[in-house]
Amino acid sequence: MNNNKILMLSPLALAVSLSISASATAAEQNQVEEKVERIEVTSSRIKRTELEGVTNIQTISSADMVRSGFTNVYEALSSVTAANGQILGEVETGSYTPGAKELKLRGLGPEYTLILVNGKRLAYYPMPYGGQTNFVNLDMIPTAMVERIDIQTGGASAIYGSDAMAGVVNIITKKGIDSHYVDAYYGQDTYGTGAKKGLTFVGGFQQDEFTFDYALEYKHTDPLLSGDRPYHDSVWDNPDPKAHHETNRSITVWAENTEYKNQYSAQYCNSEQNPHPRAVQHFIERNSYGASCGWDETSDKLLRNQSEAFSVYINSEYHLNDQHSLFANGFYIDQEKKGRRNTFFWGHHESIHGGTFWDPDIENQEGTLGAPVKYMWRVVADEEYTKDGLGRTYNDTSLSFNVGIKGEIGDYYYSVGYSRANYDFNDRYLHHTNEGNRLLKGQQYGEVNGMPVYRPNYEMWFAPLTPDTVMQIADWATYDGNSFNNTFTADITGDLFELPAGAVSFAAYVEAMNEGTRATPDARILNKEFVGLTGVITEGERDRYAAAMEFLIPITEQFDVEAAVRYDHYDDITDVGGAPTYQLGFTYKPVESLVLRSAYSTTFRGPSMSSVYQGFSGNFGSGNDRITADACAVLAAQGEVSGYATDALTATCENVDLSNPQLASLQASFETVSAGDPTLKEETGHSFTAGFVYEYSENLSFNVDFYDIVIKDKIKVLSAGSILGTMWECKEGIQDPNSQLCKNTEARIQRYDENGKGTDRLGNPIAGDAYTPHSVRQGYINASETQDGGIDLGVKGLFDTEFGTFRYKFEYNKVLKKKERIEAADPLKDILDDQNNYDFNDTANFSLTWQKEDTSISLLSMYRGEMWNLGVYGERQKLPAWYRHNLTFGQFIGDNTRVIFSVKNLLNAMPPQDETMGNYPFYLGGNYDSIGREFVLRMTYEF
Repeated sequence: MNNNKILMLSPLALAVSLSISASATAAEQNQVEEKVERIEVTSSRIKRTELEGVTNIQTISSADMVRSGFTNVYEALSSVTAANGQILGEVETGSYTPGAKELKLRGLGPEYTLILVNGKRLAYYPMPYGGQTNFVNLDMIPTAMVERIDIQTGGASAIYGSDAMAGVVNIITKKGIDSHYVDAYYGQDTYGTGAKKGLTFVGGFQQDEFTFDYALEYKHTDPLLSGDRPYHDSVWDNPDPKAHHETNRSITVWAENTEYKNQYSAQYCNSEQNPHPRAVQHFIERNSYGASCGWDETSDKLLRNQSEAFSVYINSEYHLNDQHSLFANGFYIDQEKKGRRNTFFWGHHESIHGGTFWDPDIENQEGTLGAPVKYMWRVVADEEYTKDGLGRTYNDTSLSFNVGIKGEIGDYYYSVGYSRANYDFNDRYLHHTNEGNRLLKGQQYGEVNGMPVYRPNYEMWFAPLTPDTVMQIADWATYDGNSFNNTFTADITGDLFELPAGAVSFAAYVEAMNEGTRATPDARILNKEFVGLTGVITEGERDRYAAAMEFLIPITEQFDVEAAVRYDHYDDITDVGGAPTYQLGFTYKPVESLVLRSAYSTTFRGPSMSSVYQGFSGNFGSGNDRITADACAVLAAQGEVSGYATDALTATCENVDLSNPQLASLQASFETVSAGDPTLKEETGHSFTAGFVYEYSENLSFNVDFYDIVIKDKIKVLSAGSILGTMWECKEGIQDPNSQLCKNTEARIQRYDENGKGTDRLGNPIAGDAYTPHSVRQGYINASETQDGGIDLGVKGLFDTEFGTFRYKFEYNKVLKKKERIEAADPLKDILDDQNNYDFNDTANFSLTWQKEDTSISLLSMYRGEMWNLGVYGERQKLPAWYRHNLTFGQFIGDNTRVIFSVKNLLNAMPPQDETMGNYPFYLGGNYDSIGREFVLRMTYEF
């Protein structure tokens, strides 16, 4: 570095947006001016003259996305080798978040990856991931505004604060556009379904001191159903040889003490008087089901939601003078998604526990009339009550903007700004009501053996439903939510003083944030007016403050040290208070072509808004009630058990497994409830990286980076199974029965009495098996720990030949360490090769592009390694690796028009066949997809 030079940044490079400046200027003191490029990289706020920092940064440009055939941000991010974790995805329509798309880096939860746009936080998706934690929905990021995406894996809390424990994704938007473009695309899959289309206007201009950039985008994607793919368009596609390849029992009345369990199919299933467009009568000998009514439901499932979105992005800057500029940028997106509900109606009484009634018209095993009906269920196809066959609707809107002033004061460069991010969410779907049950069952005709007597409207139950009739027994359930953050930031950067090897650079940063979230279900969900439906309610606000410093210290001309320290303070109802973090790293260049680098950082994550402010979360679960099972074992051996009514316990023990008297098992079904905990503390951890970058020539350069990520005090839900297990330990004396742990655990479990009666959380009477649990109160705790380590390898280069230019890139990730403990007292367990580890341990990508004059061809190959099947634990086998290839052709026509044709999943690769996977979609939906081959034709015109 020339010590006489004062390095000056262009106003664009001064933005907190963390973008790489297209140009920068340097003035030589008392001499002529000359250009000097200084850049700012994701993972640091210090502007520098070298691209390589102490950590590895992967970059996906907008051009890379086009060459790879990607049409949205999620597709691009899910393709990176670090994205090796199992997710929920749209196939999991029963999850809390089937309208959202999440990213899991390093196999850690989506909450551990910080998603930024121009260095600013986005608003969380209002619904918690898995009902437990907050995350960012990648599907609500407009594609047209993206210039590039930077991905840093590993801890970055000392730079960015909370959440940056697994990595940081920084989406850099377009700036300085000097022309106008219209871009249109249309796509369809190899089966003639799943159409995609989009229209985009992007442009910008500069006039005097004012610049303005814009991007308008419209996108529409047709839904994809399982019936659109031969992989799973029928139950006969089930690869499990033990599976029951038979028509589903879609409409059922299940009686007991009868020759066959299924009733009324012969009278009402698609009969002449009661026709149904899909249901057929069929006979199932298995389990004495008998005459049944239904259809093949496999083809009704959903692979991908229908989606329609409109977005607008703007960026503007006004130069007040040569030193100071005003800036504003932001985006707004409005998206509607529609999916399948596949509504499942239960014809029970008010509670899912109990509800058996007496039907006086069913012939019983004694040949007389009258039998108990234990269950009634009915699958309602979405086509029965909607015009388009899509019964679930998600409406999402998101607004994010950033305004401020930036410039230079003396030799220092500053930025002061305010940003706002807001996300509104609404979810609507059909569900069976208790009032509909009462209407269906009609009046009560007394009691038999303690059971109410009903003659339900079975003709209605078996008949196809219309939009009018369905509302007699069901209604629309809704969820709505909002999340937001308001942030004030200020930073300053520059050179402090000179050392013999160069100037010491620094960056200082302060931040004040107010954030909040709300997720509110239909009040009838919480009041149990819908059959067997539970929900999550969350509402809260908090303030966060932070201050940070970074330093870049040149020790020698070859050796630089980077240091960062940050302090975050939480002003809320939690016990977090303050959380300091730091980072220390170095780069060493023994020769011009080689950079050695390493960094160590501490990390933290404040409790998610959901885990703190969740007012109520309900679900239904099951688990081994070992206490009652042990009582059954004693009953079998001695004929009675102290503290239990023998007849009542005998009835309950009909379902117990005593094949191993030392490990008796009784699977109990119960409702689980949980709530936020303000006593939670922050999650802590550290991250270590070490590696090198070697640039042999423009034909070949490569990097090797080792990483090791540790997260402690992880917030998890104290599961119902864990609670039941702890209670058993308390009873057996393994835990001190008088301890606070045992008292707290006992208070979490509510059981039916000896008459099989109980009371739910709303005070409603419920019934079930005597002595078994009917409610278990879960909770959040700081308990678990994970350790994840591995190696990243990258190789890239280009070759100029007389046949054209060839560019290539290869990226590979190998997980070398994966350990965890579930509870604080548990030993650390190595799960890298554990058969319950369903994250990929090997991932790779290879891209090759050929270009000659106005023509180019690109190939992207993606590899996901072997994965365990779903066989019996201890006997599982590895499934083969999964390969997909995208091929893209590009051609300029004249000077202003470009045509691009992409084929995604060129070989129509489907997930590996798993003969142990007997449930739809017949593969792990969070690891694979069955979208198959897709074609996309795109045209761009410049004007």
